[in-house]
Amino acid sequence: MKQEFNLIDESWICVRTADCQIKEVSLKEVMLHAHEYIELSGETKSQDFAILRLLLAIMYTVFSRYDIHGDEITIDELKENSDLVVDNWEEIWNSGQLPSEPIKRYFHEWHERFWLFHEKYPFYQSNAVKDKGTFYNTGKMIGTLFESGNKKRLFSARMGQGRILSYAESARWLLHTNCFDDIASKNKKRKVPKRTWVGQLSLIALKGKNLFETMMLNYHADVDIKEGVLTSTPSWESDGKNLIDVSNLENNCVKISVPDNQSALLSLRSRQIYLCRENNFVKGYYISGGDYFEDVEVFSEQMTLWKSYEDKKILKFKPKLYDTSKKTWQEFGSIAVLADKNEKSGADKKFRKAGVIEWLCELLHNQNILDENYMAKIDTAAVIYDYGQATSLPVIDTISDSLVFHSKLLLEVGHVWRERIIQEIEKCDKVAMAVYSLYKDLQKASGRKDKDAKESQSGEIDAKMQFYDKIDYPFRLWLAGLDPMTMKLDDCVTELETKLLKIAFDFGDELTAQSGSNTIFGRYSKPEKEKKVTEITSSAQALNLFRSKIKKIFESAGEKNEQE
Repeated sequence: MKQEFNLIDESWICVRTADCQIKEVSLKEVMLHAHEYIELSGETKSQDFAILRLLLAIMYTVFSRYDIHGDEITIDELKENSDLVVDNWEEIWNSGQLPSEPIKRYFHEWHERFWLFHEKYPFYQSNAVKDKGTFYNTGKMIGTLFESGNKKRLFSARMGQGRILSYAESARWLLHTNCFDDIASKNKKRKVPKRTWVGQLSLIALKGKNLFETMMLNYHADVDIKEGVLTSTPSWESDGKNLIDVSNLENNCVKISVPDNQSALLSLRSRQIYLCRENNFVKGYYISGGDYFEDVEVFSEQMTLWKSYEDKKILKFKPKLYDTSKKTWQEFGSIAVLADKNEKSGADKKFRKAGVIEWLCELLHNQNILDENYMAKIDTAAVIYDYGQATSLPVIDTISDSLVFHSKLLLEVGHVWRERIIQEIEKCDKVAMAVYSLYKDLQKASGRKDKDAKESQSGEIDAKMQFYDKIDYPFRLWLAGLDPMTMKLDDCVTELETKLLKIAFDFGDELTAQSGSNTIFGRYSKPEKEKKVTEITSSAQALNLFRSKIKKIFESAGEKNEQE
């Protein structure tokens, strides 16, 4: 097989430059010039996360073996100086760019393993899957399509030749498929593969002012140090991955132990893939299940939010699924969580920080590396699957969001502020439910009967989402402006609630006006069993009830509004 397209040298990673241009760069370029680029800027945010995980796997590998000068790090050095890796992190951070010598040395030593097409070691692929896995056209691999193998999408920006991929684009979607593939690729025994690990995560990453800072902030320097030993085993260095006979896999996948280092976890091969090339383009691929592990409490995973649950009265944690109906600021309680410690055991009782947030707190508090006025910038993303189709879990959507807030809110000084912020988010949820009820009452006033309830439910949900859209920017702006050291909490809360109350009132008026003139006089509603009086439901009554609920939710702001 003719080896082609070495990812170290060829341009394939999309980045945004300082002048807001999108360009493709090689692995070597993106590592050595990360400080010159603003961010990764691929076709989707989920693709950016897949590539970021590769870049981080390379960083963990390189800096577990070499110091910033390119010299090998020995076990004796680590045992003599347990802070060596963190000290290297700080020196790199202060320099403003990744050191070139260790990166060049690693790429030189492992250059052979980064060929996209290779006789023995095609990158993130397996020659053994050819003709034995399930074949798909590239439409299913493209993350802006996620096209079923059974039918093409009717309305798509990519038709015909647009589904034929260049080597550069196929490399990007190769990583994406490994992270987010569905479970439709059955083997000859009709066994479906296990879900990909990354596809189960509610992905979260810290974002810096440039790509270098983003990579460094998500590189938890000392997370892999165990008893003075620092290990790294990225999947592309393994000789056995290419030799798996996928036709003989009982469950269309390989059960492994949870990876014990970041390089292995970040480069986990959840799928065995083989790209089919023709005339310098990729037109299809073979795929089967890859590596999986059964544990869900994989606390070495740094880039996910966590959710607690009880199993036989034992509190456990699992990756939190992304709620498509929520904005990222509504997940503030999961992002900026302060662990509730059990007094007897000292263990986390109910909450668990995301690894990247824990590392940020370490840099702020224990290491004092970052400035106390540092603004935390968060990126989130997830691929949404249709759990109603359990045998294939087709992808139905990809979502992403971001959030900015003062880093002090993550520390002990921001404890009371965090609690109040969470309370305000809960109040927003109560107002959204009041909007839901208002829409429902207005539908009754217009003459809609109970049998039509299912038809109106989508409208009620849409009304809730419209309310969240209206308060989205004001809440983000308010959260980003909070500073626990220079501002008064009560004043900040009153300011927010006053704005939210006005938005809610205005939106209630808007919904009422849209309900039509026939709702003014209302309808007689059939009394419930415990009530004997037949009630009249009109738009005026519905609006008055809604306003009363809102005033009760925002009590202090409501009193101020009445005084004015």
